[in-house]
Amino acid sequence: MIGHVLEAELAYLGQLGSRPPDRPSDAARALPVVRDAFIETLKARVAGGPLPNPRNTKMPWSPRYTVRRSAWHSLDHAWELEDRSKRR
Repeated sequence: MIGHVLEAELAYLGQLGSRPPDRPSDAARALPVVRDAFIETLKARVAGGPLPNPRNTKMPWSPRYTVRRSAWHSLDHAWELEDRSKRR
């Protein structure tokens, strides 16, 4: 599930307008690296500054939508893990 959330965060970063950062191959160690890039890109988008490692995204998502989508996705998987733990 960590790998899945990592891949989603990379996609969301692209939707904000930045390329993914170089990261470790282990998903658990890569998640903080991607999260830092995500936050830096959000800050740049909100401030109207240049994006770190920009890519050509024709219609980037708004920071508000991106944060909402990322939070919902992570929370949805937290609920899924909670449901799985109750079945035991």
